[in-house]
Amino acid sequence: MELNEIVEKHREVYIKQLREFYEGRDEGIKEALLKLDTEESGLLFNLSRMDYLIRVNDEWKIEELSPDSYINHEPVVFENGKLTVELYPLFWHGCQFTIEDELGDYSYIEDWAKRWIDEEDTFKMNNEGLTGAIHSVSIPEQSKNILKFTVDFGTAPVECFMDLIKELESKDAGIVTIESHNLIEE
Repeated sequence: MELNEIVEKHREVYIKQLREFYEGRDEGIKEALLKLDTEESGLLFNLSRMDYLIRVNDEWKIEELSPDSYINHEPVVFENGKLTVELYPLFWHGCQFTIEDELGDYSYIEDWAKRWIDEEDTFKMNNEGLTGAIHSVSIPEQSKNILKFTVDFGTAPVECFMDLIKELESKDAGIVTIESHNLIEE
């Protein structure tokens, strides 16, 4: 099985749960993009797409999906050009990327995130009202030659994930580990 095929299965599990989450939720806004007014958000651009936003008694209430299932598989390793990808079981809404990166520059991650968060809401929604955008990206943290960040892929297509892999490969990242250990109970 190819990397994109496994990633598609991870996405499908999340999207199925998101569809179920949206059942009966017709009064609010799906995937509302919010600009957070705090510098401590920990998110690139202080932007986050909330799964669901609803007005209750003149106040906005955020409702987020907490998926309860994922695809459990043995870790798999893929070679993508000069990049080695180690893929562990993950939750689509909380993929932690750990990259061997000695460059110290992560502007390429910012560029990728800017393309896929769709700040201007230009992506055409599908027939289920899903945007196809990522929901958030944490500010990358550099420690020695390791760069870490987390992506909530939201309703973004597998193409988005593979686009990030191509960006990492083009920067000679070496090895990238992708997992959700902080969300998966052992």
